[in-house]
Amino acid sequence: MFWWRRRKAAAGKWIVVVSRVRPLDPNSGGRDELRWPEPRDAEHATDSRDAADTLAGRLTAGDGVQRGHQRVKVLFTGH
Repeated sequence: MFWWRRRKAAAGKWIVVVSRVRPLDPNSGGRDELRWPEPRDAEHATDSRDAADTLAGRLTAGDGVQRGHQRVKVLFTGH
């Protein structure tokens, strides 16, 4: 007999971040997010991935993001 456990919903938030794009670091060849994180221009918290994706799409499609100067990231905080 199999006992199936119902999976719990993840306890956390989805965050949509608008940040400025930095050039690549000439010394290490990449971007070091831990030591020098990108400056965040805006943060928006949502409860679901779908809402975060929709908000990121709206920001990208509208004038909320300057092309080539800002980027939109969808991040999950929690476990």
